[in-house]
Amino acid sequence: MNWIKWLRRNNTKVMAVVVIVLMIGFIGGSSLDYLLRSNRGLHGTTAYFADNKKITQYDQIIARQELDILRALHAGILLRSQDLRGMLLGELLFAEGRGVPAMVNMMKRTVMTNQYRVGDRQIEDIYRRSAGTDIYWILLKNEAQSAGISVPNRDVAELLVRIIPQMFEGQTYSQVMAVLVNQNGVPEEQVLATFGKLLAVLQYGYVTCSMGDLTDSQIRHTARRENETLDVESVRFDSAVFAKTMSEPREEDIAEHFEKYKKFFIGQISEENPYGFGYKLPDRVRLEYVAVKLDDVSTIVKPPAEEEAEQFYQKNREQLFTEQVAKDPNDPNSPVVKQTKGYAEVSSAILKQMQQDRINSKAEQILLEVRSITDSGLVVTDVQDANLTSEHLKKLAGDYQKAAEEVGKKHGIILYSGQTGLLNGMDMQSNEQLGRMYVTPYGYSSVRLSQTVFSVNELEPNEPAPLYSQKPKMYESIGPAKDLMAQMSGDSSGRIMALVRITDVQKACEPANIDVSFSTKTLELGPSTKTENKGVYSVREKMVEDMKRLAALETTKKKAEEFCDLVRKDGWDNALKKFNELYGRQAAKDPNDPNAFKFETLAGLQRISRSKLETVAAQSAGNAAARWILDQARLQEQFVNQLFSLVPQDSNTVKQTPLVFEFKPNLSEYCVKSIMVKRFSQEAYQSVKAMQAVKESQIQSQSLAAVHFNPDKILKRMNFRPAKERTRPAETEAPLEKEADL
Repeated sequence: MNWIKWLRRNNTKVMAVVVIVLMIGFIGGSSLDYLLRSNRGLHGTTAYFADNKKITQYDQIIARQELDILRALHAGILLRSQDLRGMLLGELLFAEGRGVPAMVNMMKRTVMTNQYRVGDRQIEDIYRRSAGTDIYWILLKNEAQSAGISVPNRDVAELLVRIIPQMFEGQTYSQVMAVLVNQNGVPEEQVLATFGKLLAVLQYGYVTCSMGDLTDSQIRHTARRENETLDVESVRFDSAVFAKTMSEPREEDIAEHFEKYKKFFIGQISEENPYGFGYKLPDRVRLEYVAVKLDDVSTIVKPPAEEEAEQFYQKNREQLFTEQVAKDPNDPNSPVVKQTKGYAEVSSAILKQMQQDRINSKAEQILLEVRSITDSGLVVTDVQDANLTSEHLKKLAGDYQKAAEEVGKKHGIILYSGQTGLLNGMDMQSNEQLGRMYVTPYGYSSVRLSQTVFSVNELEPNEPAPLYSQKPKMYESIGPAKDLMAQMSGDSSGRIMALVRITDVQKACEPANIDVSFSTKTLELGPSTKTENKGVYSVREKMVEDMKRLAALETTKKKAEEFCDLVRKDGWDNALKKFNELYGRQAAKDPNDPNAFKFETLAGLQRISRSKLETVAAQSAGNAAARWILDQARLQEQFVNQLFSLVPQDSNTVKQTPLVFEFKPNLSEYCVKSIMVKRFSQEAYQSVKAMQAVKESQIQSQSLAAVHFNPDKILKRMNFRPAKERTRPAETEAPLEKEADL
């Protein structure tokens, strides 16, 4: 009777055994041999790290199990709620597809807010992993262990007792642990040990990234530059005003000037190039475009009905129109209560947003129709097609102008098509239309259009595309690109949506000769812009302009000194009035305003520290205008430093004004009326020294975390290498088993 009950309870297991026995009997002994070999394979080496330490398939299985335990404990959520170091580790080990864009944006905001020396590309690199998360987990926990860092189970348990109720909606440590032990089939001690390993990895990252000692002079330098300010009032005399009367430079002088400065980019200031002359051409792209004005689309979109707006309100009332407010507005300590806005209060905003959403959706639909026509011939159907040249792609691509006319006629609106000149990154970002355009690949976080187009392989063959983007290809449509600010504000007045494609690429180079010139026109959206966008860049014209300004610098200095003499004689206001009568109309940009020379007041100027420049360099990396941004920061640094140098160290102001000083990078002279420095005293330094040290240490530590947890850096510093296929063991120091798929 007992045997019968046992068989009933275990009938599934019995049948499994019977099937295996029958299979072995039918196929033969090879099946048994396979089963035995597969069992040995669990301990076969798949990779090595450090000093010939092995990683086996079994190690990887255990690592995945540990990561599952950590996920069950919401370790990823816990790490993402920490500082940047925790966020980076959390994303490295526990990134989830849908949550990635939000986390990327959060990390970028954290970097910008705290001025960490971390670029967007460094953050995105966390998701560019060349190995599985189990491999990184194995390497990181071994690294921490080798450094002697560990967290006792007792301390882990105390931590989890405190945080589990917060992460598990009030559940206790005992309740959560019982579920984990039951589901994973591991003892509580192993769960605690696994979480302790994660804490050790985090702690090791903190120790490693905080090892750089800050000296007192570094702290003092940064504190002084951040807290010492300067106010200046002056009149600027731009050499461009007086260059108009300079004679044309001789051809031999132009040739000499060209040879001297053709290797520099414009604004690249150095001892060799104090004026920032530069004629080296940066990376440039030519774009073909189809654009639609959102104002035009609004004329063919049916406005939402009142009933639709009310339905939207009812459906989203709790999520969008309910907020927490103080019960007593006059008492900040009063209890918080829920308050829901009435429909009448929000109806106009709902109708406006619904209409805007319809306009955006319709514009996108129209441009997608254009793209389906023009890109149909570019669909890769064969391996060889992926290696087509630009000339082949050009033949396969559809006609933008023809498609724009066809689709525009279908919908009863005008689509604008055309081609830009050769634009550099700054041309794009400073343009009123192109500078506001973003693309949103696969519904993820938005990327600047300029960043996307300048990541094309022909310019950046070894650089990855922006996160979750594909590298653009020549003649392949990008977009629809949207005006992000218009979408956020809900106001599309005067804004556009566009498709673009790259039709020409020119890498940075020295100009072949003095007479190089090319178009820099941007988008043409009707007759009003056709006359505005006929820009042409000419190396010769730029050089002649620079040479005339340089020649006029001596005249400019004399005019500035003449103005100072008038000040000493008649006072500032009378001197300014008289000088404008003499030269104002010559210098005026606006013919209706002859008062070209004016007081300029700059208040609260701060010197830029080395760490600030490093921050600018890091955060602008990957930006199409990165070099220009950094050059402008250096220009500002030099200008402010020069102003500070005019004031003696034992004083807060200059003794005698007016005084003239020359600023070479903008080829100008300044007549200074007053300078006032707000010094940073020793007493003030002592009061902020500790806080400044903590701040600098935090910036340094958090900035290095992006390097420490970089996936490629982890593999490199741990000397990770896959196991090689064993061919001739006698030639190797240690027998290597067949490489496994990681």
